[in-house]
Amino acid sequence: MAPNKGPASGKAAAKAAKKAKQADKAAKKEAQAIKSTASKGKGKGKVEDEEEDLEAILERYQAEMRANTVATVTTLESPPPPRTAALLLPSPSTLASEPAGNHLYLLFGEYFDGSRVTMYDSVLRYDIAKDEWREYKSGNAPAPRSSAAGVAAPGLGDGGGIVIFGGEYASPTQTSFHHYKDMWVFSIKTHTWERLDFKRGPSGRSGHRMVLWKHYIILFGGFIDVGVKTNYLSDLWIFDTEEFRWKQIEYLDPERSPGPRSGFSFVPCPEGAILHGGFRKEYIKGTRTKGVPLGDTWLLRIDTDLSKLKWERRKRAGYMPSLRSGCTMAHWSSKGMGVLFGGVIDEEKDEENMDSIFYNDLFAYNPAGNGRWLSLNLKKRKKAGGRRKPKKIEAMTVDPEEQDEAQDDEMDGDQGDAEAVDLEEAGTVVADTAVKAPEPEPMAVDEPEDDTDDPAKSVPLTRYNAMLAVVKNTLFIYGGIYETANPAREYTLDDFVTLNLEKLDRYVHIRGTGLEELEWRGSDDEDDESDSGEDSESESESEGEEGDEIEEEGDEDDEEAKAKRHAAMTQAEKEALRQRATKFMGVSKDTARSEADILSTPLPGERIRQFYERSKQYWAGTAYESSGSRGKALRREGFQLASAKYEEYKPVLEEIERIQREAELDAAQSAASKRSGGMGPGEGRHRR
Repeated sequence: MAPNKGPASGKAAAKAAKKAKQADKAAKKEAQAIKSTASKGKGKGKVEDEEEDLEAILERYQAEMRANTVATVTTLESPPPPRTAALLLPSPSTLASEPAGNHLYLLFGEYFDGSRVTMYDSVLRYDIAKDEWREYKSGNAPAPRSSAAGVAAPGLGDGGGIVIFGGEYASPTQTSFHHYKDMWVFSIKTHTWERLDFKRGPSGRSGHRMVLWKHYIILFGGFIDVGVKTNYLSDLWIFDTEEFRWKQIEYLDPERSPGPRSGFSFVPCPEGAILHGGFRKEYIKGTRTKGVPLGDTWLLRIDTDLSKLKWERRKRAGYMPSLRSGCTMAHWSSKGMGVLFGGVIDEEKDEENMDSIFYNDLFAYNPAGNGRWLSLNLKKRKKAGGRRKPKKIEAMTVDPEEQDEAQDDEMDGDQGDAEAVDLEEAGTVVADTAVKAPEPEPMAVDEPEDDTDDPAKSVPLTRYNAMLAVVKNTLFIYGGIYETANPAREYTLDDFVTLNLEKLDRYVHIRGTGLEELEWRGSDDEDDESDSGEDSESESESEGEEGDEIEEEGDEDDEEAKAKRHAAMTQAEKEALRQRATKFMGVSKDTARSEADILSTPLPGERIRQFYERSKQYWAGTAYESSGSRGKALRREGFQLASAKYEEYKPVLEEIERIQREAELDAAQSAASKRSGGMGPGEGRHRR
């Protein structure tokens, strides 16, 4: 039992006073947020003015970055932190010093821990042979963002470049959003950014896609969300990398083209580009909005005469993926195919309940002829000895579900068999590609539980919005979103996995992540802490004399005090602290650290009480080894040790918070409520 300061009634009164103080503080913050929102609603209108304010804030952030950041190259000591909605691209290098097949680039993205979202502005390069990450920073660079579109362009500039357009910035509590409409080029030779400005071009958006076809960059779709309604787009733009200008393509027949959508797959092919799937929300008068996953496939037939561009809808052929959203497709350039992984389908049971099915299966799309889907399945290693038996295919996950056959009558184009896939050349094991319903799932051969050769044991977690890239014949998968239904949590993954697409033998986990390694700071844990009125033993221990005192000290250490301490630092000290904080954000997720190191180090976002509650057993053991104390004295000494360690890391933790709100978007947030749509499983904006 925890030590008592006095009678039970006194303790109850103190706890009630503390809760009242917290409620008063929350009310003041809410009133300030409502007042701020109301002031923005004057004049032109609330939404327009809020967008203008966000743009001004981000422009100030951009100016500060240009003034304060010196171009640097850093070799990371630990892998990058978790993320989703980032860009993972093969290097477009044409330089002998940086062979294209040796590197991958990971740009931007976001991380959600259940409470706050962190947006990244990072440019990271992965050396495949060395298993090494490098980070490039420069003063003139894009602001933090996620859901941007990008292409790797070998013919752009001296040595090749990466072109990005748009994306979004979300405030830490995801109550304010900004959609970018800027375009940037990253030079592979100099590792610096250059902004391209145009009088006319696509509007701001995120969730769109771009592909490179010859010297044209094709951009389609996306969405814009200003907090009231999400508008999904279906406009098509072409950027000429030789003339450096945008051209919008007007359709002669809008009915014979893909509808509005975001989060779709878009890969190049000899005839132009293949578009598949996506997601949008439909707004029906008198009813609530409904998420709609899309399963259609289109060919954008491109000609150097841009007036001849046209969309052609592809019929279903082969083993295509079941209906889903949030899947990702990468271009397998050496085979001329697209490779698709993962995704999620939401099934609404009623207005308040939804079931979600997540996938980790793998497909390929061969655009030759009329196009054909292939189901890529892992192969089991042959056992030594015994008579050779016919090959069996073991499905990685459930076979694709049969889709609505009525869609066939609506599809355009001629029906015909696709050109046969040369399996010996492709080196893949595929399901029968005849146009028919999928066969029942093949029976797996029973294996001992400790069979380390079983490829099914190497399959990554189910997920959506993973990042995919193919270099030569190797598929790379990074991060994404994994959700659990009970409790409802949305985990941002940080694993890094590869698969040889020719062998299809097993996945190789360069950096593996299990759910036990992922942290969650969402509402389900918070509700358990704040709503419980019982004086349980664990609660009493954490809310005793020491815990109450330190929490009140934390309350008094407000943002003004933090700002004064930061302002008193020299520029060199600020830069050193920023580097230390950035490094610590990655180190804190390094699962290779010892248990003692993990327990004795506070995590980003943790307050002293949270840190002590997580590690109090460790500090009690440390205190006992030092003094041999017991009971109340032991807890007090353990708490003092934890407090001293927290004070040591406090400047780093404050700098991490400063990074998260660089754009000062907290001033534009509405703390009264989260925007409609929520962030629970099945309702997250990641579906878009």
